[in-house]
Order: sequence, then C-alpha cells, then structure tokens
Amino acid sequence: MSITGRARVKAALNHQETDRVPVGEIGGGYVEEFVRAIIGDAYRTDEDGYFHNHKLLRETLGADIMGARAISPNPDELVGEHPEWGTPVYRNFWGSEVTNPPDSTQQLVKPIAETPEELEKWKPPDWGQFSGDVIARWKRETDFFILATTNAGFDLGYEILGFERFMLWTALEPRVMRGYYEKLIETNIGFAKIAAKAGADAVLIADDLAFNSGPFVDPDYLRRDYFPLLKKQVQTIHDLGLPVIFHSDGDLHMLMDDLLDCGIDGLQSCDPNANMDIPELKQQYGDRLTFMGNIDIDLLAQGTPQEVGRVTRDLIRDARAGGGFILSASNVITKYCKPENVLAMYAAVTEMER
Repeated sequence: MSITGRARVKAALNHQETDRVPVGEIGGGYVEEFVRAIIGDAYRTDEDGYFHNHKLLRETLGADIMGARAISPNPDELVGEHPEWGTPVYRNFWGSEVTNPPDSTQQLVKPIAETPEELEKWKPPDWGQFSGDVIARWKRETDFFILATTNAGFDLGYEILGFERFMLWTALEPRVMRGYYEKLIETNIGFAKIAAKAGADAVLIADDLAFNSGPFVDPDYLRRDYFPLLKKQVQTIHDLGLPVIFHSDGDLHMLMDDLLDCGIDGLQSCDPNANMDIPELKQQYGDRLTFMGNIDIDLLAQGTPQEVGRVTRDLIRDARAGGGFILSASNVITKYCKPENVLAMYAAVTEMER
C-alpha cells in the first residue's frame, strides 16, 4: 500500500523517515502560467477550474502539499484604474488598495492608514464571517497534506501599510505599532480557528522578518514587541491540535532561538542565498525543528534541468536522514521559473525514492 502525501508530511514533522522525502510548496504554490504550462489542454477556466487544475498539477508533479486559506465572504472591490499602468485597482478585505503591474508583483496603491492616528482607529475584518469550505474540500476530496495559510503581524503589517511607512512608525511610534500587531495577530488566530475546524493538517504562518543579510529591524525590538505576540499565536494554534510551520525569507540565524522559544514546529524558505543551508541547520536544530525549502528560485529561473536535478539530489542526500525535512522551492514557483527546471526538481525527488 503506497503512502499518501498527507502521511508523508506528517512523518517529516514527527522526524520520521518515509519512502521518499516529502515535497510541495506553500500557499497557492504555483503561478497560473506554470500550472497551464504543465497540464496543457487539461487546464480549465470554468467555475471549478482552480480545484481541478491544482489537483491535477500536484498529481502530475508528485507533490504532497496543498496550501489553502479561509476565504473572505466578499470579493475584492474594483475601485479604479492605475493611472500609469492602466491596470485595475482593487480594495481587499484588509482595506488597502492594490494593483498588479505588467511583469511585476502586486503593488500597494493606497495603505490602510496615512497617519499613526488613523492606524490606531483602523479595524481589521471580522474573521468570523470568513469560510473554511475550500480547506474542507481539499481535505475531504484529496490525500494531500492541507497546509492552511495565515499571517502574523510583520510581513502583513508592511504589505497593507507600505514598507517605508511601516519601518518609520516602527521606530517613531512603537506603542501604535504594538497595537497594530495585536490586531493583525488576533485576526489571523481567528483564521487558524476556521482552518482547524475545516480539517487542516497544519497552519503556515507567513511573516517575512529578514533581508538576506539579517533581520529587518533590531532583534531586541522584535523580542519586546513582536515575539511575545507570535508566541501566543503559535500556542493558540497548538491548542487547536495543529502544528505550525513558520515562513520567512532572509537570514534568520540571529532569530533562531527566538523562533524556537515561540514554539514553531517547522521553518520554511531556508533560502541558500540567505545563508540558510538546511543540512547545516539540521545539525544545530534538527532535533527541535522540521526544515522546508532550500531550492533556490534563481536556480529554477536561470539554471538548467541538469543543474537543478544535481542540486536537488545532493540536498536530499545531505538532509534526509532522521526525517525533519520537506523539500520545496525557497518561495513559491513564480512565472520566472522554467517549467523544465521545476519538473527536474520534482523528478529528482521521486528518483531517490527508497
């Protein structure tokens, strides 16, 4: 009897080895351009297309993970057109306005607040109105490990406020920002409760904290105003019976003990460009953490299938012992990644099946 993706990832989180290293991506995982390139004529655009397309994609790749999240009761509101790019501008459920420029990632057009006083008055969405039906369907109709996506207070904090404004107020208005983190984290705790009720297998907290050279801000600031709130979020999710995988790009070496103190069960990204080498991290923390990631997005975008296959096989050989390892790209599969390189990464996993 073959082992399911769900069982494979659960084993990794319990530091147990299985038939092969589990593999998969966080969040939606793969941009639609990639999905279409892989499944070709089977790609559907009808109402149920997303479920069909992403299920077939993961089955084709041999992926073990499906990322999903609680869904807002209201679609993003179209509020205008960007004057420079001509792209539609939408207001999301947080209240910020965004657009998707040509050949670029999503850009903030209007933040949720222009002043600290406005931010103090800002209210997050009512999480109780959100639905876990999408999570429940993936759990009910597939054998994938269902990783429910949430955020915390830092990465999301600057996404909907703007990075420069966020960093400036972090320095000048710490009391206001502490209250802001509390609002964001309480809301995402609500999303985790929805995910747990819907049957998710684990919760991903996505919250970038660092550049490739180190933390965005003074670690002592994070220890005072951020990590105590994150610790509460992780503990609440554990009380719901679910493990927590934390995602952050960047070099986290200065923050590893803090993340461990928060109680996370896994760490995702582990970007080699940020000096986050999983075999080395396992030597230091492998008895306490499961590590996920470590395949460089730049390699998937610019390398050859032969290079990708070699790097993937070497990583599996060096990191698989004792479990506690899930292979993935260091971020989601972007439209810049070559399909043949992503296929080579996944093929290398199945080639090394025991």
